[in-house]
Amino acid sequence: MAIRHIRRRGLAAGAAGVVLVTAAYGLPAAAHGDLLARFLHPGATSAAAAPALTTPTTPEPTTQEPTTPEPTTQEPTTQEPTTQEPTTQEPTSASASASDLHARIVQASCTAAVLDSPSGSWLVTAAHCDVPESIEAAGRTWTVIDHVTTDDVTTAGTSTEDLALLRVDGDIEAAVGGGFVVGTAPVDGSAVSIWGYPSATGELIGCDQIAVTVRSNAIAVDDCDLPDGTSGSPWYTADGVLHGVTGGPDDGGTSDWDTESIRFTDDTVAWIRSVVG
Repeated sequence: MAIRHIRRRGLAAGAAGVVLVTAAYGLPAAAHGDLLARFLHPGATSAAAAPALTTPTTPEPTTQEPTTPEPTTQEPTTQEPTTQEPTTQEPTSASASASDLHARIVQASCTAAVLDSPSGSWLVTAAHCDVPESIEAAGRTWTVIDHVTTDDVTTAGTSTEDLALLRVDGDIEAAVGGGFVVGTAPVDGSAVSIWGYPSATGELIGCDQIAVTVRSNAIAVDDCDLPDGTSGSPWYTADGVLHGVTGGPDDGGTSDWDTESIRFTDDTVAWIRSVVG
């Protein structure tokens, strides 16, 4: 049904076209007018048929509304904290840093300690050691030119017994790289280091950070085996302050394990400073 309908429409259109052309040819030439001209020259148009000139219109400017960009919120980036691995410094014991400040008194089989002094030539040891002619330190031998004990200073008091000061013929302090500063005796339970040269070996031995027991006329440590030759050894704390020397009422202790020093009082410190400057 649909196909037949389309054909009929096509036939009707064709018939209409034929009628239109026939009618055109049947008109007089004068009446052909524009219709004939269009038929013969379909590309030509007459002036009357020309379309009217259209004045171009200027398009209204379009104002573009400024677009405000939406603010972009940058998510804060959290930097992961970097944990720096701590560098572990190998601890240096007080004895290691102060070992060069020890001197060996070979003739007396004793030990001495270099003091901080203006001349740099003073050491301290125990008075019960024989008066030495020389000492060994910093790889050389030093001649002893002065020997001072408490007998020379009547105001020193009994607390300075068994204490002697030695002066050598040169700046031994500069040679060994420093000297001990003198302080009063530490309080009970304080930790000290004690090192000296035993007569048997001549090699520096001692104890680090050992607790002190304060007695009426001395300070003492237990459990530190310091044999003969270590008399005069310095007793010092971790800050490098000298608080005593091995010696005292029992010449350094009643046994190898019971080691003593005289108690350094204010009078002791004052006497030492009065001598060495």
